[in-house]
Amino acid sequence: MKAGKLKMPGHPTTLYVFSASANDYNTKTGEVSNGKFRYVVYLPYATAESTGLPLKPEAPGMPWLMDPGTHRAHIMINPPSDKED
Repeated sequence: MKAGKLKMPGHPTTLYVFSASANDYNTKTGEVSNGKFRYVVYLPYATAESTGLPLKPEAPGMPWLMDPGTHRAHIMINPPSDKED
């Protein structure tokens, strides 16, 4: 990036993750059980002050800012699973 070979997006970007343990994935059918979602919104150089978000989750499922002030800054949203309720 610093050399100009890679460009940062000029806008926020989003990543949607659905994951599960290997034991919860059926290789024959492709079905997943007990999967969990995670949502990530990348906001390069965002800070707690610029977003109003805390730097750690204040309650299960609440958004928080990870890697503030860096090119890796992003909002993490980990919805609580049924097991955490």
